[in-house]
Amino acid sequence: MGSQQRTNQPAPRLSSRLVLLSGASGEDQFTCILTDWNFIRDLGLTFGWHPAGTTYLPQQGHRAGRNPIKHDYQPGDSQDRKRVEADDSAHWAAAIDAAKRSPFISGMLRKHVQQQDENRLSSEPSLHSQLQNFIEFARRGAFTIALSDAN
Repeated sequence: MGSQQRTNQPAPRLSSRLVLLSGASGEDQFTCILTDWNFIRDLGLTFGWHPAGTTYLPQQGHRAGRNPIKHDYQPGDSQDRKRVEADDSAHWAAAIDAAKRSPFISGMLRKHVQQQDENRLSSEPSLHSQLQNFIEFARRGAFTIALSDAN
């Protein structure tokens, strides 16, 4: 019987995985780490976004069904991209915009940053900027979400 060799390489932390959002053209993109993605999702929910659900993109050579099954907003790998429709995207952007105007946003951002890894480079101002970038991206229409292959 052969023995298996073990490595002491730690598995990549799920929280540091990159989420890639791509607009319809494929050239318009937004990226963030998974923990920030979850924060953006939760912030939208807190400030009035009512998710319509995502749909998987049809496999090449297949057509989408008339009433596709709706899914959650957790990104899968690049072969299992989910689509957020334009109306849903616009409502999400509006909710994040409302959150940015809230008197509680600084505390919420600070708490999120504090809960992250100590080695994290982002700070409250950069997360605030990331929210603005998401708003601008989401206002441009439908997009797909997936974990980046570059992780």
